[in-house]
Amino acid sequence: MAHAMASSFMVARPVVQARAQRVASRATGRTALRVVAREAAWAPGSEAPAHLTGSMPGDFGFDPLGLGKDPANLAWYQQAELVHARFAMLGVAGVLGPDLAAHVGVSWAGAGVPWYEAGEYTYFATAGSLWAVQVLLMGWAEGRRWVDMKNPGSVNKDPIFGNELPAGAVGYPGGIFDPFGWAKNDMESLKLKEIKNGRLAMLAFIGFVVQHQVAPGTPVDQWAAHLGDPWGSTVLSQASDIFVWDWGNPSSTLSGLAPLASSAGKP
Repeated sequence: MAHAMASSFMVARPVVQARAQRVASRATGRTALRVVAREAAWAPGSEAPAHLTGSMPGDFGFDPLGLGKDPANLAWYQQAELVHARFAMLGVAGVLGPDLAAHVGVSWAGAGVPWYEAGEYTYFATAGSLWAVQVLLMGWAEGRRWVDMKNPGSVNKDPIFGNELPAGAVGYPGGIFDPFGWAKNDMESLKLKEIKNGRLAMLAFIGFVVQHQVAPGTPVDQWAAHLGDPWGSTVLSQASDIFVWDWGNPSSTLSGLAPLASSAGKP
């Protein structure tokens, strides 16, 4: 499903930005300029807002509330989405990776601890110590990232060791953050793939949270249960309390509908 969703977004990639057509008038010799709005790829047939020109990676013309009309806000939202997307990709990998490894028999300290109980597990240090270190380290990194957004390039130099990042776009520092040199290839296509996968990861993590509230177990447990009983182990069957029929038993559902079908059209 994830591959299909990603593919559908790739097909919908905007190719043309705002277009202008020049219409020559033979009678007067004048040239008129007619502006044609860019189509919003997320909703075929609709027009993209004027402030979304297609220049940003993953810009499909989606801003129904007009939150990005202010250029400063739009730049902030772009960076905020990028960072949240990267955290979501790490989070989804951190949920699924250990879960899969534990199910195939890989053992380590904390193996088998589900993601929703990871905060209660005792690691090599107390939870308070880990939290304090995380606040300090991430506060330092996020503070410098915020300064870079306000004044691009102002924090490209390491204040301790003197290493310097190459000049680049905000949010894509390169240098030591690109050890494989992928940015030397088609950088724009990589940016698009990253934001697509990041958006998918954000939706996936929301799915983890909602699914945990509906069905017991980890995502791998729920996936295995669905493979074992495709009809009886779904989101709908787990939430069957909202239905008037027994979703988990198709035979009883069909037998209950049969009298209604046989009496249809009879007075």
